[in-house]
Formats: sequence, structure tokens, C-alpha cells
Amino acid sequence: MGLMNKLVEVFPTRPLKVMKLKQEGSLHQIRRIFAVILLFALTIFMALKIYPGLIDDYKISRNPIVVDYDVKGTCRAKSMIDNCSVKITTDTGQVIKRDYVFLNGAKKNYEVVTVASADDPSLVTIDLAIDNMRTLFIATTVLILLLMLVTCMILVCFLRTRKMIKVINEISEQKLTPVIVPVKLVSYGKTITALYRANNAQDVSVKYAANFNKESDGGPIIIGDKIRNKCNVLAVVGESNSVPILLDQEFMRCDFTYNEMQALKEALS
Repeated sequence: MGLMNKLVEVFPTRPLKVMKLKQEGSLHQIRRIFAVILLFALTIFMALKIYPGLIDDYKISRNPIVVDYDVKGTCRAKSMIDNCSVKITTDTGQVIKRDYVFLNGAKKNYEVVTVASADDPSLVTIDLAIDNMRTLFIATTVLILLLMLVTCMILVCFLRTRKMIKVINEISEQKLTPVIVPVKLVSYGKTITALYRANNAQDVSVKYAANFNKESDGGPIIIGDKIRNKCNVLAVVGESNSVPILLDQEFMRCDFTYNEMQALKEALS
């Protein structure tokens, strides 16, 4: 007898309550939204803090002239990054305040000269900023792109999980049928995320995500071999919705009785 036939034979025929797992609860969904907002704010902050100064330094570098202005400043070195606040006083008494980031982390006094734009004398910087301009631009751009990528990944996970939670609410208290679903597993920390596609009520293929906690849920129930990060897992579908909901190894997804759990485990062994 095939595995699916064994599972169907022992699967409960009564209506089952379908529940969210720990990683799919409201608290974790709120954390994901908070992380998206925080990372997005950090990305905007970095862009507004660094790019305007880089634009001014680039304009100066196109036609620079050395000017004899008084420079005072302090730097704080942390790891490989120096954050410097500089106050430049021009020969007319104008005070220009600039903040610089240097990617060398050198704990020493910098010897600098002031440089202005021959095209726009109001643009003033220090030679060290121009020397580090390209490196800082590349590093900042790469970091911002990485932050945006992580933000998008968290947001996508939130939206896919939200769609799955909607299905859970629709099929709870219905008679369920076991099915096998191909998924892609992504593991980070204590969380295992299973990504899969299914046709929604409009018969449109949509991506869904189920999140498992390694300690409390054990992960999805893998059927057969796992090739790299792809495998087949056990799921259930309801009477009113064909989107599968993945079961966990501890069988906490549904309100199975002890005897029902044991029968399913024996069928899977």
C-alpha cells in the first residue's frame, strides 16, 4: 500500500481545528513589520546622512583649489570606521560644519588641508574626504542595497505568511485531506521557512510561506529524500480552499488526539 493510501486510511474524518504555529503568531508578525520599518528608516537615514556630502565632495573634486582655512574637528574610531565632525572657518569668518565617514579606522590625528570648488567657492571640504570619496560611495551603496534586500525579504515573508494565515482561518473546523507538497526550505537561526506555490480560490498560482520553530515544531514533515533545500512535505487541504497548510513534526498544526497522532506516525514510519 502506498504512503498516501496509508495516511488517508488513518487520517481523522472528523472536522479538525487548524492553528497557527509559534513562528506564525501575531507577535512574530508584529516583529517582522517592526523590523521592516526599522530597516527602512535606517536605510533612509544612511542615505540622507552620507550621500549629500558625497555629492558636494564630487562637485568640489571636478575643479578643486586649495584654500587656507582653519580646520578643527574630532574623530571617533570604531572597528574600521572613523566618524569625524569638522568645523571649517573661512577667511570671511563663515563657519562650515561637515560630518565625514572614513573607512580606515585609524586612531591617529589627521593632517588635512581645506579644498574648495573653483566653480562654487561656497562648497568647501577637506582633501581626505575627496581621497576617500569613491570608497565611501561604493561601501555605502553596497550596504544600502543589502539593507533593502533584507527589508524586502522580511516583507515578502510577512505577506506570504499572512496569506497562509487567512487560509488557516478559512479551513479550520472543516474535514481535512492529507496531501504532499513540494517546498523549498530556508533555515536561519531557530526558524525553518518552507516556501511553496498553490492555486488560490481564483485558480491563480500564488507563493505561500510556512514558518516552523526548530525547538517547538521540529520543522515540516519531510516525505522522501531532501535534495539540497528542496523536498516534499506533508500538508492538509480543507473542503472550501485548495491551498495546502503544512503540518509540523509535532502534529501541533491541528487538534489531533493522542491516538490520531500515533496512527499518523506509524503510517509515516
